[in-house]
Amino acid sequence: MKNRKSFFSTGIIVFLFILLLFQSRFIWMGFGKEEEDFDSKANTVEMMTEVLMPQKIVTNFGSKDHYVILETRKFWSENKKSISESLRQVRSENLKIISIDEYLKLQNNKSVVFKFNSPLSGSIFVNLIGDEGGASDINLSVDSIYIDKDNNIYVAGGQNFYKIEGIKTDIDITNILEDGQKNGYEALNFNEAYGIKKDIFIPRNRTIKFQKVYYKSGLGDLSYGERINLAQRFLNVPIDYIREITESDKDTFVYENEYLALKDRTIEYSNNSNFSVEDRNLYKSLNKAIEFISRKTGISGGLYLEKIEPVDFGENKGYSFYFNLKDGAVPLVLGSEEDSFIEMDVFSDYVKKYREYYIRKVDDPSYEQEEFYLKKIDRIVLRNSSLFEGETLKEKLGKINSISMVYLSDKDSISERPKLTYEMIVGNTKYYFDITSGKLEMMINGLE
Repeated sequence: MKNRKSFFSTGIIVFLFILLLFQSRFIWMGFGKEEEDFDSKANTVEMMTEVLMPQKIVTNFGSKDHYVILETRKFWSENKKSISESLRQVRSENLKIISIDEYLKLQNNKSVVFKFNSPLSGSIFVNLIGDEGGASDINLSVDSIYIDKDNNIYVAGGQNFYKIEGIKTDIDITNILEDGQKNGYEALNFNEAYGIKKDIFIPRNRTIKFQKVYYKSGLGDLSYGERINLAQRFLNVPIDYIREITESDKDTFVYENEYLALKDRTIEYSNNSNFSVEDRNLYKSLNKAIEFISRKTGISGGLYLEKIEPVDFGENKGYSFYFNLKDGAVPLVLGSEEDSFIEMDVFSDYVKKYREYYIRKVDDPSYEQEEFYLKKIDRIVLRNSSLFEGETLKEKLGKINSISMVYLSDKDSISERPKLTYEMIVGNTKYYFDITSGKLEMMINGLE
């Protein structure tokens, strides 16, 4: 028990590093004109905020009285400093493990819960600060941060729940609660809906409103001038110094040991220069990844960090980062089992490889919401009963680890309106079900 608390304390401390990544004291790599460099830094900090922002905020008022806020930026920006300062004080003696029953009872009190899109495991948190983090085999993660009206703090880590004793925040949750009732959608937790003790929230009503969104993929509409601009940005030299190779399936731009290939649907960059990075450094690598995307692509938001994996290149040690898109707070998932929107290999401050599936939101001056009919979760499970282990419906529902609403993109379509789906994680498999019909649209096996 003591070791688990110590491990989690380390995870909390490193989580603070993530909260502080987007503060102004970062040392960013700089080049180019001063004004352009300033804009790039601003874009980088902005994107870091986007990437690490909570996906949603649950506002609790009582039993069967919850609302989910999807527009989290304002409240996270206002309160992340206070949360950071409070968590920075946490030590193992401040941590008290509580049961799922106790945690679910807390949801009957006036409170807010910041829920993150893609929690990083405790071992990755430790790697973020290198040797200072201690052991690297921690198997905890920060999923949610719960704060009640008396500023008590609770943290959900994987399937574990902790009360932070002796430390409080100083935030006022009144405005968040009010916004939840005004702009959030009504929700029930799994215990209230099905008598299953899990920290999962689902919509209470049979309909929900979301903005209509349209995306266009592929590089077919890029003019030659736009392709040249991309080459100059990625290779960081004027076009006069760049060699261009045109083939039937791609245009390749080369400068010394750097290559940029523009294919039908993807942008692929590689750097074959010699480099030496003997130690894995997640802080530098993540920082560099965000900076590279901001500088080279012009993307300044609408991303979330889906996954991180250690990667080796010879004796060099770095990380593979996987980013996906989001529309507001709703993730956009590519309709492919293999691909993320952006995949890149980074070794501290050296980017070895970058691949982007080129897709952009179609601008529409009219903000139009559409009402979606929601098929009940238990009905979806019944329709796809063979996918869920268990003899009874309740046993099958109990196998679900998480549920989120996401847009699912058709990877083979050039211009499309993505489909709103339920993403369910069951064991080591992700399922995507149409929220209206309950039809299985895609599944991804082999999750870690």
